[in-house]
Amino acid sequence: MKKSRVTLGEVARVAGVSRATVSLVVRKSPLVADHTREKVQQVMADLDYVRDIGAARLRNNSSRTIGVIVPNLVNSFFTEFLSGIERVMGEDDRVVLLANSHDDPARQTLILQRFRGHGVDGVILCPAEGTDPELPLRMRQWGLPLVQSLREVGGNVTDYAGADYIGGVRLAMRHLVERGHRRIAFLSVSARTSARAERLEGFSRAIAETGAEDAGIVEAELSWEGAARSARQLLELDSSPSAVLCFNDVLAAGLMLGLRRAGHEPGRDIAVVGLDDLPLAELTYPPLTSIAMIPENIGAAAARLLARRLLQPDVEIERSIIAPSLMIRDSSGYHAG
Repeated sequence: MKKSRVTLGEVARVAGVSRATVSLVVRKSPLVADHTREKVQQVMADLDYVRDIGAARLRNNSSRTIGVIVPNLVNSFFTEFLSGIERVMGEDDRVVLLANSHDDPARQTLILQRFRGHGVDGVILCPAEGTDPELPLRMRQWGLPLVQSLREVGGNVTDYAGADYIGGVRLAMRHLVERGHRRIAFLSVSARTSARAERLEGFSRAIAETGAEDAGIVEAELSWEGAARSARQLLELDSSPSAVLCFNDVLAAGLMLGLRRAGHEPGRDIAVVGLDDLPLAELTYPPLTSIAMIPENIGAAAARLLARRLLQPDVEIERSIIAPSLMIRDSSGYHAG
């Protein structure tokens, strides 16, 4: 037999407080004294109380859920990104629904329709490659609040949270030039997105600012093995690069594997630098020099922007950009002669 749901009234009776006080505790109101809140929370745990979200939805016309769409789950960057979103949305008593578009705009459209069917209050979107620039406008017509993150389409038409990719690439390039490198190549993904365009803009600016030589741009599949296969192309470039800056840490880790297979030691024969500074950066061989983008902070920023938009639908568009920092390890240890 299905166990009946514990009510607010039952919690109030056992805790010896009013039903209104229990309701305030459930809604995380600051009006409740700490010792009373702790007592009520303990009673809720003892009675296995679960908030009736369905009833709250009817009262507030809100599902207390938000949707998040990312382009892949190969890169653990998105795991940390989601962690930041969940932390902030949890504080607002919201549930996060995660979906993977596989960088396919058609699949992304189906996910958005499912989210609408579930009545999500808003969406945090990292747009798939090839996303129609008109999508943000259509979502506005649907009445579905949107925050774009990490990638962007349609120009400055929605709230946006991301990293300073241009600044991050320039930081990495200056580090390599300070190490004596002049012939620097860039290992990129093939997906044409705003994230790729910003990284390449940063690369172009840094070449002009430092006087380094653009040793070439090679594209690779977003996987360790795809990046490993790209090592041969980089080594065969006419410019003979002494350093390679990679689109992200996944490509950097794969590249170092490919270089070793080809008989070249990363950090000794050729420098490698990544972007993101994921936990794997300290686990690669050699440990990877990378630009920290702090994905958890980006996710938290995106969640705060969406929470703000849900409270104030007509508030001005805002951008939140997380500043990068350089994490120096052994993969850039080679000093060019």
